[in-house]
Amino acid sequence: MAISLILVLAAIAIPQAQGRTTSTSLPPSHLTSTTTASAGYLLAGADGSVYGFGTQTYGSTYSDGITGLSGSHPLNAPIVGMAATSNGGGYWMVGKDGGVFNFGNATNYGSTYTYGITGLSGSHPLNAPIVGMAATPNGKGYWLVSADGGVFNFGNARFYGSTYTYGITGLSGSHPLNAPIVGIVPTANGQGYWLIAADGGVFDFGNAGFYGSTYTYGITGLSGSHPLNAPIVGMAATSNGGGYWMVAADGGVFDFGNAGFYGSTYSDGLTGLSGSHPLNKPVVGMTVTPGGHGYWLVAADGGVFNFGSAPFLNSLGSQKIPAPIVAMVMVPQIHGYDVSNWNCQDLPNSPQGLMFVETNGYPFSFDYAPPNSPSCGVPSGGISQGLMAALQIAGNATQPFVYLGDNPSPSNANPAVTDFVPSGCANNSTDVGLAAVGTSLPGWNSTTCQYDEPTATGTFANTPVTTQGCQLYVDAGHSCAAPGANFNFGWQQAIFAYDTATLNANAANLPSIVRNTWWLDIESGGSWTGNGAHNYDAILGSIAALESLGVANVGFYSTNYQWSQITAGAPNGAALPSGSPLWVPDPGASPASVCSGTAGYSYAPFGGGTIRYVQYGTTSQFGGAVDEDASC
Repeated sequence: MAISLILVLAAIAIPQAQGRTTSTSLPPSHLTSTTTASAGYLLAGADGSVYGFGTQTYGSTYSDGITGLSGSHPLNAPIVGMAATSNGGGYWMVGKDGGVFNFGNATNYGSTYTYGITGLSGSHPLNAPIVGMAATPNGKGYWLVSADGGVFNFGNARFYGSTYTYGITGLSGSHPLNAPIVGIVPTANGQGYWLIAADGGVFDFGNAGFYGSTYTYGITGLSGSHPLNAPIVGMAATSNGGGYWMVAADGGVFDFGNAGFYGSTYSDGLTGLSGSHPLNKPVVGMTVTPGGHGYWLVAADGGVFNFGSAPFLNSLGSQKIPAPIVAMVMVPQIHGYDVSNWNCQDLPNSPQGLMFVETNGYPFSFDYAPPNSPSCGVPSGGISQGLMAALQIAGNATQPFVYLGDNPSPSNANPAVTDFVPSGCANNSTDVGLAAVGTSLPGWNSTTCQYDEPTATGTFANTPVTTQGCQLYVDAGHSCAAPGANFNFGWQQAIFAYDTATLNANAANLPSIVRNTWWLDIESGGSWTGNGAHNYDAILGSIAALESLGVANVGFYSTNYQWSQITAGAPNGAALPSGSPLWVPDPGASPASVCSGTAGYSYAPFGGGTIRYVQYGTTSQFGGAVDEDASC
C-alpha cells in the first residue's frame, strides 16, 4: 500500500510490592514517551476487560457476549490471571472457577472443567479457587494454579509437581500451607516452574532453581518478629531462569539470584499503603522487560509503575474502570502485515501477530464499481471477497483502518448499508466536495455537544456520548450549534467505513473485530482540500464518529511531514486526542530508527501522539508485494 499510519493504545495492570529501594525512577505522572522499547503490556480486569499499552488487544469476555460480573450474561466467577502467546498475537484469561477464555491466536486447551471439576461449586468443586496461570514458551499449553498449591496442566504443559508433592496438604489438613499460593511462573524452557505464596515462600519444581525467599532476608512471612509489611501478590523470573523478583501489595520489590533491583514504589516517594504519600490502590502484579533489565508494577486501579529499562507506555490513570485490575503481562515486539487495495492479491497465507485491514478502498469495499481482479473478487451484496479473505486470515486480531480524504459516496451502494451514506460529494475535486455534505448530523445534540449512540438498526438511543474528537473540535473554536460541513464529511466517511467492516465481519463470523483498535490513514494521496483547518475538522469528525460508535481506541497512520502539510494552519497545532497511538512508515529497511526517534523530522511523532507501530518495508514471500509492520 502507499505510506500509511496506524496508532495503537494498549493498557496493562500490574500488582505492587514493598521492598528495598536502592534506585530511583521518576513518578509515572512525570513520565512521557514519544518512542518506546520493543515491548508493551496488557492489563486484565476482574470483569474480563482487557487494556493494552504499546500493543494491541484481541477481545475480552465482553467480545464473547459475557457481560462482566453483572448484566444479563455475567461471568460465573471473576478473572484472576492472564498469559500471552509467545509472538504477542493472542492471550488467555482464567477465572477463579478455572474457566479459560482465549483470544487472538491463543488456543483453548482445556480448563478445570475438562478434568470434571465443576468450578467452585457443584458435585465436584475445586478444593480452592484458581489464582493464576502461565503459558508454555511456544504457547501450545498452559498451567493453572490454585490457592492451595494445586497445579493443573493443559496442552503441552507438563506437570512437575505441586505443594502436595512436598507433603503440604493445601490450606488445611495435618501439614497446611502457611499462606495461600498467589501465582505461578514457568522457567525459560518450560521444563519447570515456581509457585509463590502470599507470605513470600517459594516452591520450585522441575528445572526451576531455588534462589531464596523473603525468609532469606529475615522477613518472617506475614507474622512473627519481622513480618512483611504487606502480602506478596506477584512474581517474575529472569530470561535465563537464574533469578526472580517478588512484589508485595505495598509496591515493595524483592530480588533473588541474578535478578537486578531497579526500584520500587518507595523509590517514587510512595510510602506503601499508608504513610504520608500512600499508594492510591494496592499493587496486584508485575512483569519484566524482554531482556530482564527492568520491570513494571501495576495497581488495582490500573496505575503502572516502571523501573530500569521498562518504558512507561501509559496507564489507566484516573480513568474509571468497571472492575479492578487483577493481572498484567508483557507482550514482546509484534510483527505482521497490513493489507489493502494496494496489495489485496498478495495476502499472507496464515494468521499473523499483526494484521491491519483496510475497510474502504478499491476493491475492498462496495463504494466503487466491481473490480476486475480475480484474486480480490467481485463485490456482491456489499461483500468484498478481498476484504473477506483478509478478515478470515487475520481473524479476531484484525485492526481495521480507514483511508481518509477519499470520496465516501458509493457508486453502487448496497441496501444493507444505508445508515449514513452521504450524497452530493464531488469525486476527487480540489475541494473534496466537503461543502456539499451539509451540516446535519444524525444523533447530534447541539445543546450538549453530544451524540446519541446509534443502535444496530441505525436508530438512536438515549445514551449521549461526548467524544475526544468532538471536544477537540469545540476547543478549536467551533460552536456546538451545528457541526460544519468539513466535520460532517469526516463523520460520514468513518461511519461508511465502519458499516462496510461490520457487514463483512458479520459475514466472516467475526463480529467482535469492529470493537478493536481502528486506524485513520492520513496521507497525501487522499483528496484533501487546500485548507489545513478544513482538513483537520474532517479528521476530527472521523474520530468523533468512531468514538460515538463505541470504538475505544483510535490510532493514526501518517508521517510528521504529511500530517503537517495536510493540517497546516489548523488551530492549536492540529492536536490529536491525548495518548493517541501512531503508525508511521519507515524510509529504511528496519523499524529501529523510527522507534528510537532517530529517523529525522519527517518520521517523528506528530499531533502529540506516541509511535506504537512502524511500517518498514515489503516482502514478496506471498507471491507479490505486501507491507510489513512491527510494534515499537
